[in-house]
Amino acid sequence: MDSILFWSLILVASGLVIYFFHYKNMRIIQKSQKEGLQKLDNIIDLLKKKDK
Repeated sequence: MDSILFWSLILVASGLVIYFFHYKNMRIIQKSQKEGLQKLDNIIDLLKKKDK
């Protein structure tokens, strides 16, 4: 019984670690995508001003 409890706690703990690292990485990726889109918008605006 102790080994079942031990392995179930390890399984839950590893699942939580994987979940939180994945969540942190997703936030970093979303932030970099947002910054990239803002830079792209600036480039498009500069090109539109150049054409006028």
